Amino acid sequence: MKSLEMLSKIALLAVNTEDFDNQMNSILQIIGKYTKVSRAYIFIDNEEGTATSNEFEWCNLEIQPLIDQLQNLQYSETPSLRKILITEGRLYCEDIKKLPPDILKIVESQNILSLIIYPLIINNKMKGFIGFDECNTSRTWREKDLNILATISGIISNIYSNRYNLIKIKELSSRDALTNTYNRRFILDTLENDIERYKEENRIFSVSILDIDYFKKINDNFGHQAGDYILQEFTKTILNNIRRTDLLGRYGGEEFIIITYDSLKINTIKRISELLDVIRNTTFTYKDQSINFTFSAGICDVSDFSIDEISFEKIISLADKRLYRAKDAGRNCIKYSE
Repeated sequence: MKSLEMLSKIALLAVNTEDFDNQMNSILQIIGKYTKVSRAYIFIDNEEGTATSNEFEWCNLEIQPLIDQLQNLQYSETPSLRKILITEGRLYCEDIKKLPPDILKIVESQNILSLIIYPLIINNKMKGFIGFDECNTSRTWREKDLNILATISGIISNIYSNRYNLIKIKELSSRDALTNTYNRRFILDTLENDIERYKEENRIFSVSILDIDYFKKINDNFGHQAGDYILQEFTKTILNNIRRTDLLGRYGGEEFIIITYDSLKINTIKRISELLDVIRNTTFTYKDQSINFTFSAGICDVSDFSIDEISFEKIISLADKRLYRAKDAGRNCIKYSE
């Protein structure tokens, strides 16, 4: 395959954003066949930049895949790798014996004889790398091929940058501007998908609707900015008292909704009760003003419905009905049954 033909095919694939995994696997396959290397791969760093994982890999027929073994590799164990990629723009070695000891320790166990690695610069920061291994012979790369691989690393960097930017835009459109929790539309769309997963996979979940008690009095007594502050602090407190796998959203005004996954209401009640105790016993301070408040909540789960009648509208309606029962009972409490 000629280099221009290869770059043309990669450029066409770069336009396709519908199936990212298939896109990247196809690109690596094209590169692998063109370069005739043993292995081509893409590593992506974690958010903190402290570790990296093999996200995509293409191997020649006789080469053993390593993707499952190369996850969450700590840069602290191979400090030379990141330093060389940032300062020199690539790591090129025809004989791995010449590599720094910390890198040699990793690649030697993989039966690699020579390699070349280019950093992936995503939104102006190194966020991973693309690499090519030769396991059959110590290979000397032509300058022409090195330039082509550098071009490819730039193309892949742009693909990742575009993908991350699209994800960020989508994430921002699904967030409430004040509290940075998910907005009503996102929560309802998610809940609709959760219903389908429950029907197909029996993945249970519960839904809680929380409403800050007498929120209007907070606005009237302390001002709307204090009210905004309480909404923000309330969401922070909720997030500190639910699991990372659970979903929090602003349902509207001072109402919030929590989807608790892999949990029926018997367990969710305990978590929401603990959250209510925290709120009851916390004094929030806004501009030297002490503010105390409570909330009311209604909880239901998938077991409240037969599988034929369950829908996200009915779940919301039942949780909302129980919320209003909690308000009628004097607020500062939780209702979860009839």
